[in-house]
Amino acid sequence: MRKVIVTIGLFILCTVAKAQIEGTSLPSLPSLTTAEMNGAIGVYIGSSIFNTNTQKVYRFTSTGWVTNTDNQDASEVLSDNPVDVDGDGDAEANVEEMIQSIAPITAASGRIFYPPSIAIDASVTGSFTVDLYQAYYDQFASPVVSSEAVPIPVYTKGELYYYVTEADIDVFGDGSVVQNMSVNDNGVLSYQIFNSPVDYNSLINVVFVVK
Repeated sequence: MRKVIVTIGLFILCTVAKAQIEGTSLPSLPSLTTAEMNGAIGVYIGSSIFNTNTQKVYRFTSTGWVTNTDNQDASEVLSDNPVDVDGDGDAEANVEEMIQSIAPITAASGRIFYPPSIAIDASVTGSFTVDLYQAYYDQFASPVVSSEAVPIPVYTKGELYYYVTEADIDVFGDGSVVQNMSVNDNGVLSYQIFNSPVDYNSLINVVFVVK
């Protein structure tokens, strides 16, 4: 019975002690208006104040007053090892700078893809056409096997730009440069076979860029 009384007594004592704490007794930062904060002189780095205009805590740094936030904005998260992400000679020091530098690179690279090389029948000389888009569509839209029954995303003709990056100058030209070759907006390549190769086939490399 005595143990119960002691326990109840301690509970009552703690409750009363908590109830007696007054807000005016709590420690607080110096309160300044924005004008007073900006006009302060001889401030030590690390000093903190509460701005009554913005209702925020500020700390003084080597670059002046900054908001003492803990929301971890991208600009506030510093890199342990600043690196030059985009190769412009300036090291990115925080997450925001890294994102801004990487974004243009990844956006550009994500728009480019390389379909497999296309074999051209060069057994006969003359002028011909080949549908680059259809060759791409036939391979991507109908894979022979796949690990999942999920189709490969395929772009439409109008969503792409078409490029030929490599062609045999001896087959498609005069031996010094490719001639009479062009590709339209639908991915149809027009070309001329000047000389047939020994195996009667020639590969061209193409690149597609998403508009």
